[in-house]
Amino acid sequence: MNKIITIKLLAIGVIVMGFIHIAATFSPMIADKFAPLSEGMQRACIYFSLMCGAMLILGGSIVHMLCGKAKEHPFLRTPLLLTYSMLVVDGILAVCFMPHNPCAWVIFVLSILLLVVPKYK
Repeated sequence: MNKIITIKLLAIGVIVMGFIHIAATFSPMIADKFAPLSEGMQRACIYFSLMCGAMLILGGSIVHMLCGKAKEHPFLRTPLLLTYSMLVVDGILAVCFMPHNPCAWVIFVLSILLLVVPKYK
């Protein structure tokens, strides 16, 4: 399979995980865990959760839009590498803090695969 297509499919997977993360924030499975917290902490945790999902959507979108352009526009390599790196950090932290969450492992695998697929050859 073409490398660019592979990267774009992995990026779409990251975007989907971001939307799942945002939707799960308001699911009873997650929202009920906020109940014992004070109102201020509930709002902070909801914000953290929404921003994690938004970061996945943004990172995946940037990779999807720019991955095919880096060969002809070398200045895009640095922002893309930064985006890949941030997604990997997110994936690593996800499995460190939520090792029993299958979604954390999906994010981890997608981000690692994005990093290791050769990009510019």
